[in-house]
Amino acid sequence: MIIPISIWPAHMMNCFLIKGDNGHILVDTGIPGSADKIMEAIHNAGLDPHDIKLIIVTHSHIDHFGSVAALKKRLKIPVLAHAEDTPFYQKGMANVASMKPTIAWARLFKKMVKDLKTHPFTPDIVMKEGSYSLADWIGGTQVIHTPGHTPGSLSIVLDNGEAIIMDMMAAGIGLGGVLFHSRVKHPAFHDNLSALKKSFDKVLSLDINKFYLGHGKPVNRTQVLKYVDRYL
Repeated sequence: MIIPISIWPAHMMNCFLIKGDNGHILVDTGIPGSADKIMEAIHNAGLDPHDIKLIIVTHSHIDHFGSVAALKKRLKIPVLAHAEDTPFYQKGMANVASMKPTIAWARLFKKMVKDLKTHPFTPDIVMKEGSYSLADWIGGTQVIHTPGHTPGSLSIVLDNGEAIIMDMMAAGIGLGGVLFHSRVKHPAFHDNLSALKKSFDKVLSLDINKFYLGHGKPVNRTQVLKYVDRYL
């Protein structure tokens, strides 16, 4: 079961909690200073923070790993990330080189955020190739490498037909959310569209019908195919 946590209103910026029988998993942590909001969301979902066993960081943009260090320290749990993005977590700064604007206003946004910093951390579990099973906590769930948005981008696939693909795409207007929730689009930045297309081919080869995004509400398979056909 995937529980969305909106860091900003109207699904403009999301992280997620995956509820499991043997422990829960937190996926991404929003911008710096989001730890209290995430802890409140965990309590509001009727869950015990001590039952969270792992943090997964999907990619090295600061709106997704900004509060990892704070939550790792508070919850005393390991962090999983990909080797390609790990150097930026260790610096506490975003992979600015991967922030290649997909729309004009993103150039200004990049200038505004490129020097932002957060507390650094080193992942405890570092993926390099293939996939990583989360069966110790949630049966039938795995992390897969889906580069394109950043070189080390990750997605999480559940066996119930759902997946968290974060910033592989976006939906809505602005950063995502707000209005026109079925409107598929690029997020503000992508690193490599050729790699992204291959990652979508990988994801779409799986039996997934509901896709959770970092910016915007969940989308269905038809909407994902529309995005791939239009932009990739």
